[in-house]
Amino acid sequence: MVGCYCQTELGHGSNVAGLETTATFDPNTDEFVLHSPTLTSTKFWPGSMGKWANHALVFARLITDGNDYGVQPFLCQIRDRETHMPSPGIQVGDLGSKLGYNSKDNGWLIFNKVRIPRENMLQR
Repeated sequence: MVGCYCQTELGHGSNVAGLETTATFDPNTDEFVLHSPTLTSTKFWPGSMGKWANHALVFARLITDGNDYGVQPFLCQIRDRETHMPSPGIQVGDLGSKLGYNSKDNGWLIFNKVRIPRENMLQR
């Protein structure tokens, strides 16, 4: 399993307080719904995401009952382990050539209402 760490967003860099990606809890299914509501919420620059990662540790704003509880970490499968194709609701790609840093597989990631089990929220 290859994984990556997804905090940085296109519009916010590493400003964690400004992250826009949401993880909204759905009590009817006991799942979280990961969503990138804007272009600036695109996860951008994580290493290994462009081509190789099939799982990501995603930092998103926890929303329950309409309340924002701040940024929390969630584990999400982003590609099929066998075919390596993007999972449903996932858009993912490589950033391409980089001046002086081509050995790193940096990429971008967008969530379109991706459902993950409640257990995928990292907590104690």
